[in-house]
Amino acid sequence: MKRQTKVLVGLLIVLVLALCLYGLYWRAGRYVTTEWTEYGEPPARDDLKLVDDRLEDKNPAFDEDLVDSRPLGDWEVNQSAAVIELDCPTIKPDVEAAMLVLRPSYAQVVKAAAEHGLELLPSTNLIDGAAKQFDDGLYAALDLACYQGKLGVAPAAPDFVKAVFDKLPAASAARPFLAAALELAGRNVPLKPNQEARKARLLAEFRRDEARSKPISFYNWTPELQQVWRFYRFLQREFQKDLRIPRAVAAVLKDNPGLRKDYRAVNGFYGRLTNPVICLPVDALIGWDGTLRELAKKRGARRATVAVFPPSTSRETELFDRLFPLGVPPHVNLMVELIRRIRSGEVKLEPGEKDGWYQYQVFALETMLLPSKGEERKKLLLTARYKKRLVEAFKALITKRRETHARSLGPPKSAMAKPLGEKAVRPRLRLEPSATFYLHTARGYAFLQNFLLTTVGKGRLAALHGLRKGGRREPDVAEELDAIRTRFYGFYLVACEDIGMRPRLLKDEPVDRPAAKKAALDWLEKINSDPDLALDTRVSLPIFLGVVRGKTRCWGTLGVRLAHLNASYVRPPKVRPKGKGGEWQEAEYYQLGNSRYVIPVDEFAEFELPGSSALTRAELRAICDRHKTKDKIIQALGGE
Repeated sequence: MKRQTKVLVGLLIVLVLALCLYGLYWRAGRYVTTEWTEYGEPPARDDLKLVDDRLEDKNPAFDEDLVDSRPLGDWEVNQSAAVIELDCPTIKPDVEAAMLVLRPSYAQVVKAAAEHGLELLPSTNLIDGAAKQFDDGLYAALDLACYQGKLGVAPAAPDFVKAVFDKLPAASAARPFLAAALELAGRNVPLKPNQEARKARLLAEFRRDEARSKPISFYNWTPELQQVWRFYRFLQREFQKDLRIPRAVAAVLKDNPGLRKDYRAVNGFYGRLTNPVICLPVDALIGWDGTLRELAKKRGARRATVAVFPPSTSRETELFDRLFPLGVPPHVNLMVELIRRIRSGEVKLEPGEKDGWYQYQVFALETMLLPSKGEERKKLLLTARYKKRLVEAFKALITKRRETHARSLGPPKSAMAKPLGEKAVRPRLRLEPSATFYLHTARGYAFLQNFLLTTVGKGRLAALHGLRKGGRREPDVAEELDAIRTRFYGFYLVACEDIGMRPRLLKDEPVDRPAAKKAALDWLEKINSDPDLALDTRVSLPIFLGVVRGKTRCWGTLGVRLAHLNASYVRPPKVRPKGKGGEWQEAEYYQLGNSRYVIPVDEFAEFELPGSSALTRAELRAICDRHKTKDKIIQALGGE
């Protein structure tokens, strides 16, 4: 009986398994498994809370006379009352992996877009990237020429220091200090044995501090530029307690009006070429017996310190000095702190009466963080994703601008007669429409041009050439500076036309509009052959030295990649038959289409290096070439 029971149980189990297997077979033949891949934005690392613009806030007035110079077939187009939406769709890494590849130059990204059949739109990054090559070459030439006394501003800087040295008392504490600076300039002066030992200690201390002494940026192009870096950086040392050295130099300047005039001319020159000094110059000590803090308050200096050749100030340096007097905590991101305070209005970027070219350059970036301040704000409806793209552009561009000025800044936007055709009307952008950015950049170059013409003179500028690695730039500085100023005014005019906005130049702003527009369009036509775009664009610089934690915080750009940019009308333009006048009529929504572009963008990173450290361009680029992706590069650099 038990045996029969076991047999029945076994048969039942077999039957159940057979039924289950049949059921699975039956279901498999009638169902298809579908895999979904969701593409989401990476989690935000800040609290910027970017949101889409609202269409109801965009109400540009119709301007009957603002006709696009580019007819659309047999039709004229008037975009004055139109609104264009800009969006940056998320990249799909499984099918668009090529867009995430970091490349060293804009030219390589342009080529990659062409190889993949993508319509590339010149971005603010690309346009600014070409301008940076000019900026670097111009600053290198001016810094070297001023150092050598060839600008007519003052004698050669080493000659000035040597003249001060010669007038110091034999036992002066300033003699070893100035002798060390002169040695960095390739000049040796006699010292007593104890002073010689002091000079050696000063130089050893300086060389150990890489964030101060190690040439970065374009200063590694030539030995002469490396010398300029080290000489000025050494003399940027800020004194706070022991004032014997600065007071000794001040005493010489007091007794020698000619040297005092030259000294003020040099500081004044760099105060305009970059920005005003952040601390007290030594001549401020003449006739002063109070404290440095009282003197700094009286003179409006940001730091209660004194230097022979003080570094220039900047809004970000002032902010970080105030927020982190004891060093940056490991969880704090300096770029996020800066952006947050610019957006809140706590940090204002508009140049003041005494500010220099660097502040004009940074002010040009303001509308990337505050699009509501841009002239184009009524014409463009920006999605949160596009605003994020602008924030990333700000990060990269301020890094590159600051890297140009790294030495001076110191160590760390009714029926128609003929149908238009389906989806014939779409935004026709020729460049990323950041109109205010282009205008403010043009005005920055205009400021620099006026300053140099007044200070240096047209003759000397025409005899000077910007530098590049391995040689010099072909046009002279006067010609190239005028050309790039004109080109950026042209970018502004083209962007205005692309979005249907009337340009708002100042009444007395000296701009030849047709020439400027032509210059911009000519350049946009030949971006494939611009040699400046073929240059490696990856840079880094120390931004803050954390003495307590023993780390140097750095900003860097790790390469160029592609991003999506879609443009579409959310309020349509008006059209009418070409050459026949008549009433403007709004294009029908079914006639509208989207424009899909890819744009080159820089990959920004904030990272830390151990001790007082800095990376040359070559060192950074070698790390990027070895590790390829942002995550791996950051890991190799020490992490964000």
